[in-house]
Amino acid sequence: MAEGVDQHRKHHSAAKRWRYRVPVRRAAIGTFADRMEDDLDAAGVPAGVRQSLATVLDELLANVIMHADDVRGPVHVHLRRGGNELVARLRYCAAAFDPTEIAVADLPTTIAAANIGGVGIAMVRAMTREFVHQYRRGENHLRVRLPI
Repeated sequence: MAEGVDQHRKHHSAAKRWRYRVPVRRAAIGTFADRMEDDLDAAGVPAGVRQSLATVLDELLANVIMHADDVRGPVHVHLRRGGNELVARLRYCAAAFDPTEIAVADLPTTIAAANIGGVGIAMVRAMTREFVHQYRRGENHLRVRLPI
């Protein structure tokens, strides 16, 4: 598959779960986003929700690539559509790296007030109902929920 993004999905438009393996390379994020867009469009997820999820996942994947230490293997992305929300889970092997630890007080209130860094995490917080991290058995687990 192009850029090495592996994908496991149900093969009909009623799919409610999708799984991807995204290599830890910046170029792979775009390929992943294109495949995810196609899958969610086929499942009838509204365009605005698809764009919000793509923005959130782009930021989280870019943070792994740019800031996580000792990353081993791909980032596993699992999506689930349930009721009135989309849930995305990211899992990857690396040293503990928790982007949710950035204190709310440290986040910029406007783009103009932003320093380099932190803007993406502020965006993730603003666009999601939930943004949590856990570190278990050498793996980072991130979960975000977006309303549909």
